[in-house]
Amino acid sequence: MKIRCFATPNDLLPGDLDGAAAIVIDTLRMTSVAAAAMSNGCAGLLACATVEAAREAAQARGALLGGERNALRIDGFDFSNSPLEYTREAIGGKRLVMTTTNGTRAIAACAPARRLLLAALVNVAAVAAVCKKEDYVAIVCAGTAGAFTLEDALTAGALSLCLNGDEKDDAAIAFETLWLAARDDLPRALSATRHYNRLLSLGFQPDLDFCLTPNRLSAACERAEDGWFYRI
Repeated sequence: MKIRCFATPNDLLPGDLDGAAAIVIDTLRMTSVAAAAMSNGCAGLLACATVEAAREAAQARGALLGGERNALRIDGFDFSNSPLEYTREAIGGKRLVMTTTNGTRAIAACAPARRLLLAALVNVAAVAAVCKKEDYVAIVCAGTAGAFTLEDALTAGALSLCLNGDEKDDAAIAFETLWLAARDDLPRALSATRHYNRLLSLGFQPDLDFCLTPNRLSAACERAEDGWFYRI
């Protein structure tokens, strides 16, 4: 298996995803939400880059709306971007349309990939398990506002180690090294980072605790031919 890691979607060049199983990571918090929703029986998830597109898609499919702008719930949406809101009672058996500042845009950037999956620290082992037979895996970190974020790199490193590929680019090796250095105390490793501290200042400590607990969930989801993500 060949593994390549991309620090942000902006690092993708034409052809980088040809034949790839692409895995998008937005640890804080969109892909953690996806894992939580799927674990609690979500019937399908559609990622939209804009608020307007999300509203139209949800109305057309009778779906619930979830997401954020600047880390806060969007007016009129059913959910914010907190994984703790996506309980079985709230999301079980229902479709979900999401739009977020970073995660859903990264998903759109990975549209050309042969396969497209979502991963977060909460389910890295589950995602790795369904990609074990792939020849080429491209791990794409969402970042924040187009910039590198440490939490996504740490998750990418954990995922790369789980995949155990025999050919890795320098980014994969670097992210694995970061993960091995930080894994015993993730809050400390992230304590000076911008996005972590913004969420902390907004009162999202419970979200951070949830999102930074490795492999607490066993659900993985993948894009189907209709563009929706379903649990696999």
